[in-house]
Amino acid sequence: MTAVDERLDPKDLVLRFLASIGRPREAESYLALYRARAAFAIVHASDPVVAGAVDALAADLRLLDELGLRPVLTFGAIDPGGAVARAQAVAARVAHAEVVPAAEVEAVLAAGRLPLVPLSGPAIDARFDALATLAARTGAEKLVFLGRRSGLQPRDGRVVSLVDLARPDDYDPLLATLPARQAALLRQIARLVDRVPHRVTVSVTSPLDLLRELFTVKGAGTLVRRGARVTRYGSWAELDAPRLIALVEDAFGRPLRADFRERAFASAYVADDYRGAAIVTDTALAPYLSKFAVTTVARGEGVGGDLWRVLADEHPRLFWRSRAENPITAWYREQADGLVKRTIDGSAWVVLWRGLEPTEIALAVAICERTPPDFST
Repeated sequence: MTAVDERLDPKDLVLRFLASIGRPREAESYLALYRARAAFAIVHASDPVVAGAVDALAADLRLLDELGLRPVLTFGAIDPGGAVARAQAVAARVAHAEVVPAAEVEAVLAAGRLPLVPLSGPAIDARFDALATLAARTGAEKLVFLGRRSGLQPRDGRVVSLVDLARPDDYDPLLATLPARQAALLRQIARLVDRVPHRVTVSVTSPLDLLRELFTVKGAGTLVRRGARVTRYGSWAELDAPRLIALVEDAFGRPLRADFRERAFASAYVADDYRGAAIVTDTALAPYLSKFAVTTVARGEGVGGDLWRVLADEHPRLFWRSRAENPITAWYREQADGLVKRTIDGSAWVVLWRGLEPTEIALAVAICERTPPDFST
């Protein structure tokens, strides 16, 4: 048996742990993003968390501290009574923590300490407005509400994984089925998202799932956000070509061929400041999805689903191909009417389609087989 090297740096141990709960590349992407921000997240701890799971919360905070990450920890948004005492209870279990008013958060973060902020005020609207102001002032794009359970769960139903505030068919019916306390939380989250001037996502989860929510695309619990804005372009000249190429190369982890920009397309759909894009070309059969690319972090926010809804609405007939080992292939299967497996240039591929007739499938496969490679390696 090989002995464990006890000399491993604590940060290496934390990184190994993060890799164990998701793909290493995902954890690395989130870590790089968070380290680039002074206030990478605002985390709100509910009364039940402090009363019954404070040790789990403290363990999460210590792991984040090993990585040099310190969220802004808040208390009392739902029930303000005793918020100061709850903040002090957490501070007693975590190093480098300091209970401060919201106005002092930036100074505490700059000093390398963890700010714990009790929220006050008689009205719940005012307390959530204070959270929105804090997010706007610090630039935090991630808010996490920690409760006893991971996610919003309708009565007699499953936990809801994603709520898109831009889609009334997501938000309105859910409000009617949630327990009163969760419905009140969702209403306040919707107000908060509307009041923050920059893009922000809000998660509802538990301390046991906090790291999974922060460092994996799939997350854990319920993600609440406003759907991405998708813009359609008809040519390379209409869009920012270098940014689109950089997005595709980042998403696939491979360089595109030098002539890729010279290839005409029928339409390109770009989401949320080039965090996701889909490129469609014309063929004699039907539109062909040449590229579907979303950054790692944007995948975790549901931007891929936003892109796909626009794509599917505008192209009821569509076909495309994907490498069999590509992680997104499993998701593609859920969007497709059918698929066939093929070997192309010595590699395993899957050809997928929507809206094609059975007699058209052979031609779709033939087009995919003779489509030239897009990447140089």
